[in-house]
Amino acid sequence: MKLTLVRIWLLLSLGIFPATGFAGPEAPKGSITIERIADVKYPTEQVWSPDGKHVAFLWDAAGKQDLFLAQPGGAPVALTDFPVDLDILTSNITHFEWSTNDEIIFSTNNNLWTVSITTRKPMRMAGYASVSSFSLSADRAQIAYVYEGQIWVGSLTGKTQKQLTRFTDGSRLAGPSFSADSNYIAFTATYFSDLPEPLPFNGNRLMAIRSRTWGQRLGVVSTFSGDPVMLPTTDANFGAANRIQWGAGNVVVNQWFSPDRKTREIRETTVAGESHTVWKDYDPRWWSLANGPRTVTSPDGKMIAFMSDRTGWAHLYVIPLDATSEGQAKQLSKGEFGDGYAAWSPDSKSVAFAHSEVGNQQERFISIADVATGKIEHVVTARGVNYDPAFSPDGSKLAYMRSAVEHPQELYEVSVEAGSTPMRLTNSLPDGLNPGDLTAPVAVHYPSLQDGKPVPATLMVNKNLDKTKKYPAIIWIHGSGADQNYLAWHPGAYRMYYAACEYFAQQGYVVLTPDYRGSSGFSREWTTGAYNDLGGGETQDVNAGAIYLKTLPYVDPDRIGVWGLSYGGFMTLQSIITAPKLFAAAIDVAGVGDWETYTTGNSAILGRLGATPITDPGEYDRSAPVRHLEKIERPLMILQGTNDTNVPLWETLKVVDRLEKLGTPFDMAFFPGEIHFFRRAFVLRDAWRRSDEFFYEHLVAPAVPLKSVDPKPLNLSAQTQ
Repeated sequence: MKLTLVRIWLLLSLGIFPATGFAGPEAPKGSITIERIADVKYPTEQVWSPDGKHVAFLWDAAGKQDLFLAQPGGAPVALTDFPVDLDILTSNITHFEWSTNDEIIFSTNNNLWTVSITTRKPMRMAGYASVSSFSLSADRAQIAYVYEGQIWVGSLTGKTQKQLTRFTDGSRLAGPSFSADSNYIAFTATYFSDLPEPLPFNGNRLMAIRSRTWGQRLGVVSTFSGDPVMLPTTDANFGAANRIQWGAGNVVVNQWFSPDRKTREIRETTVAGESHTVWKDYDPRWWSLANGPRTVTSPDGKMIAFMSDRTGWAHLYVIPLDATSEGQAKQLSKGEFGDGYAAWSPDSKSVAFAHSEVGNQQERFISIADVATGKIEHVVTARGVNYDPAFSPDGSKLAYMRSAVEHPQELYEVSVEAGSTPMRLTNSLPDGLNPGDLTAPVAVHYPSLQDGKPVPATLMVNKNLDKTKKYPAIIWIHGSGADQNYLAWHPGAYRMYYAACEYFAQQGYVVLTPDYRGSSGFSREWTTGAYNDLGGGETQDVNAGAIYLKTLPYVDPDRIGVWGLSYGGFMTLQSIITAPKLFAAAIDVAGVGDWETYTTGNSAILGRLGATPITDPGEYDRSAPVRHLEKIERPLMILQGTNDTNVPLWETLKVVDRLEKLGTPFDMAFFPGEIHFFRRAFVLRDAWRRSDEFFYEHLVAPAVPLKSVDPKPLNLSAQTQ
């Protein structure tokens, strides 16, 4: 039955559904409810106080983000409690730093505030309105910040301020960072514009906007006087470190990528603008590290720690800042596993890092490597995802993030001594959700339909399932292309979707989450396996997941659904286009409809594509779902936020317009003001209810399910696995 957009909104908002012969999803079979999983909190950005006695962090409660102080042995204490904006129902703290052992400076709504951990009463800093970003000097006496588009420096003691730059070319400045001696400030400068996206089918009363950035540069300016020195760069995050990295002798450590994303160089640049490359990686496909590939300088400014997959796996290396050859680098870890999230000890003698294990790429543990001896001590060995370590100022402890089967991401601390017992500092599960009801994912592999290569995946089968019966199944496709699944709660942006998978598992669905080729955390060969083949082999990896599910005696082969967000939404569309009768139903959440319109200025995706629309128009045609939607035969639902800056709204509008013109039935919902990953509790509740109802209608309720037809089987007789 075809529904218009207006009718969809009206029917769903009133709780009325078309006459489909079902009464709606069954009541929750345990404590995991949609209302509860929408209220899961999310801690991030743990930072030690200068004296090492306290850890502050940000805690997001489904859109309301505040600054908290961890209390070992007790509940965290809120240092802020800002009301949400009444229009968008969110509040954000964009950055914070300790200014003393007692006081924290933070930014919210482009204003700077201070708060004492003793009085816990936030106060606005006079003279620091309209500040978009800031950082403090090493001695915490000065502040660098962006005010009205220019770099300024101020004294926190003398209350004086000074403008350092006077750009008039429209550059957007960000990320100011002091050199160790506080004599220089480094920053990034980028050209930015909002461009209207012509969508003629919209008419002339609705406009989609494309945000375009280009001409990224690294700037260095003296805090005394003089014009800034500018030079090109291609890595705004500087290796995913928290701020621009400085080395001894007032040298800036930065990264450069070739336009085709095949080459990565780690460079050190003087304040005069002279650069020297200390390390260079080249991959004939594309340089693809994505799982915590931090490049960070040691506190004494003499060494650089970084990740490289030169040996076939992402591993931890260190190299002197003044190295004259790559032979001076030292590889600190080896084996068929991956590393990430490097963090130096305060004495610059060791590096803490997160890593997987041989044969177990879907969990993370934390170890510390001694730079001089190469000896590695395992510090956090608990099963789950342990990552993002931060040393205390005296080097005796680590604060880190951890997710597990029993809980979402939480803040922990542990002594660096081997065998120490970690201490949990937060509890992000809502009241009433029993951890015992959560289903543990298990690792599985199955052969791809593309070439027979084993596809890693996780499988959720609720412990209460009677395996003598048959049940519906759902494949969840992670996004970004370069993310991955874990044998624990997803620690990042896909945590809400992991929670939804837990709900579906409790309700009796069998849930499969494939790590299709291109996913991170695996060997370089697998991670770059989607090169120049977007939506090709990786889609066959996903479709093969349905074939695998059909081999399970407790799965109904005709009741398998698929859904995904972002790149996973794109893959969902590709799956139901390439195998129209394989899945009984599909949900596309903010999926890319056409890479030709999406990739403007996105070098990472261009590297994965390995071509442009000019050099290989065939690949852009094959990988554009919007050009092949006439092949869709099974029920489809589309969900999208209107404030999505990852996959802009126009990508979904084009898909919707094409489906309407084809006369293809589908359901959809747009969420006004919502971001890409869905953050606010009321949006999550509505999106998950719609998803629950949609899958129930098409996978559970039908008396006679749609007959599943497998794609043409692959002849694996000559394949080696």
